[in-house]
Amino acid sequence: MAGVELPPHVVIQRRDGRREILLHRSMAVIGDDKMEIKAARGLVIIPIIGLAISLLAGMWMANSQGSAPLWVLVLGLLALLFLVPVSVMSLVSAFAGADVVIDRKKNSATWQQGYLGMGIGTRELVPFHKIGYLEIHVEGDEEDRWQGESDDLRQFALWLVKTNGKRLKLAQVPVPASDQGDGMDRTLAVAHAAAAITGAEVRLPEGWELVEIDTETGDIVKEPPAQSQTEPNSPGEAHAKAPPAKQRRPRGQHRH
Repeated sequence: MAGVELPPHVVIQRRDGRREILLHRSMAVIGDDKMEIKAARGLVIIPIIGLAISLLAGMWMANSQGSAPLWVLVLGLLALLFLVPVSVMSLVSAFAGADVVIDRKKNSATWQQGYLGMGIGTRELVPFHKIGYLEIHVEGDEEDRWQGESDDLRQFALWLVKTNGKRLKLAQVPVPASDQGDGMDRTLAVAHAAAAITGAEVRLPEGWELVEIDTETGDIVKEPPAQSQTEPNSPGEAHAKAPPAKQRRPRGQHRH
C-alpha cells in the first residue's frame, strides 16, 4: 500500500498514519494492510441525540412520581426500551464498527451488519480468490432520461463483483454534474486502494480512461497504453478523464 499513489486533493492524512477519503455519509480509512469503510464521524450526533432524549424522558418519568397518566408512562417505557439500546449500539458502531473491512492478513473482504448489528457481525464474507474484479459505475449521465438532457447529479458507485457474478457495493459518491471529476477521483482512489490490497482488477465505466497528469500543472503527461487503463500508474497520478465533449462530459482533469 505504501507505493500506491492516491490523488492528494481527495486524501486526508490521519495522525495515526492511515489515509482517509470522504464518501457519501461514510469514509474510507486506508492502512497498509487493511481498508475500512465506515460511517462518517458527523453521524455520531444521531445516537447522542437519542441518548439525550432518553435521559430527559427517563428523568421526567421519575420526577412525575406516578402523576402522569398510566398509558403515557407505559408508552414512554416502551419507547425507552427501544431507543436506549439502539442509540448505544449506534454509538459503538460510529466509533468502533465498519460497514466493509478489506483485510490483507485475513485474505478477505467482509460486509458487516448494519444499524442494529453495530457494523460488527458478518453479513457477507468474500475471500480474495473469489473476487472477480472491482467495477466503477456512474448513474445520471444517460441523455434519454429527461428529453435529451442528463441529470444534474452524478452517482458514482464502486462494486465488488465476485467470480459467480454476485455484486456487492463498496462505496458510493454522489456529486453535482459539474463536479463529476471529483466524484470519479474519490471513487477511483478507493478502488485503487482496494485493488492494492486484494490484487483485483479495476474496471472503469464505458467511455472513461486513465491519463497521466502532471501534478504541478494539471496537464496530461502522456496517453497510457491500452492495457494499463485499469492499473494504478507510476510516474504521476492516475486520474480519470471523461469521454469527448460531444458526449457533454467534462474532461475530468484537475489542478492541484
